[in-house]
Amino acid sequence: MPGGQPAGGWSLGPAPFEPSRLGEWASRITSFPPDWSNVGFDAETRARLHAGVEESEDLCVAGTALVAGLLQGLLDVGVTPRTDAAAEELVVEDGAVVGVRIAQSGRSISVRARRGVVLATGGFEWDPVLVRVFLRGPMHGAVSPPNNTGDGLRMAMAHGAELANMGEAWWVPIVQIPNDTIDGKQRSRSVRLERTRPRSIIVNPAGQRFVNEACDYNSMAGAFHYLDPRGGYVNDPAWIVFDSAHLQRYGFLGIDPGQPVPDWFCESTDLTELAAKTGIDADGLGRTITRWNQNVASGADPDFGRGASAYDGYWGDDQATTLAGKTLGPIDSAPFYAVPIRVGAMGTKGGPRTDRDGRVRHVSGGPVPGLFAAGNAMAGVTGRAYGGAGGTICPAMVFGYRAGRAAATGESADAP
Repeated sequence: MPGGQPAGGWSLGPAPFEPSRLGEWASRITSFPPDWSNVGFDAETRARLHAGVEESEDLCVAGTALVAGLLQGLLDVGVTPRTDAAAEELVVEDGAVVGVRIAQSGRSISVRARRGVVLATGGFEWDPVLVRVFLRGPMHGAVSPPNNTGDGLRMAMAHGAELANMGEAWWVPIVQIPNDTIDGKQRSRSVRLERTRPRSIIVNPAGQRFVNEACDYNSMAGAFHYLDPRGGYVNDPAWIVFDSAHLQRYGFLGIDPGQPVPDWFCESTDLTELAAKTGIDADGLGRTITRWNQNVASGADPDFGRGASAYDGYWGDDQATTLAGKTLGPIDSAPFYAVPIRVGAMGTKGGPRTDRDGRVRHVSGGPVPGLFAAGNAMAGVTGRAYGGAGGTICPAMVFGYRAGRAAATGESADAP
């Protein structure tokens, strides 16, 4: 597939969907608050996208279109989903999962399953206790919906599920804007364009760079999670430092070029003063900026190799004529800015271990009869790695399909 080649190509996505096809169910589909930075669209790209769609068209796209299409499939075969129904516990008889108990409209209801129960409740990234107990290092916020609180994980654990990959998440660097909330909780925004485009770097409290800022977001966690035996997590917290030329050319985290500088930016015309305002070591920051600018002038980053790969330039400046030029640029145009940046997650990657058809494995061996899992509710099949675009959605769809088919056909765990 061309999408997997270094030069890039098309990823697979759902076709636009007309919500009116769903009738009264259309209003039941919710969209996560749009964050153009999350998906890598700046003001120029957004304008091109909007220009290509008739204003009269009422279409949903991307993940919303995927959910709408799946819902349409359910309705077409006579399945009526239960909404506002929280799963509380599995119903087990003679060691087999035969249903689930849900809370709906203030009542506890037992729902019988004829073929099996598939856990598709997402991860546990919004449960602070589970995050503290299981994840391998700091995780300061999630860019997923706040209802991913580990419900499926708890239900599976209560009945002896074997767990795997529990220390891992789909890591991503985040910025948290004051008073920016979702469902009453602090919202986190992923940082992609801002750290990849020229004239920005990420530094730790010592004022030192510690990572290729343009690398893939999942891999960046390893740098944030570096544990110094004498100083703890020395790269957490960190700051993204950039100059006015960067801000005026590219904007920052949904703030378009030319818009007023928000009060959550730390701003100064002097790098020493900027360091004092943030608590960054001034001498360290000064040395880092000097070395960075010298390396940029030579057209290479010998410290971390930024700009050496096709991936580094993919989200960079599309007007640049060289690979390095897409992501390397001096930080020399006052005023200068710094924004706290920390490690967060798109979701967690650990959960019940399953077989190839999504059957949950028991800690003593063999399957938990009648119990399946898919998506982030199961142990991630990629382990610590991240496969790229669709790295969470694709396994969710594949294992959801295989689990549903195995449950419906009653295939045994030993079937080829």
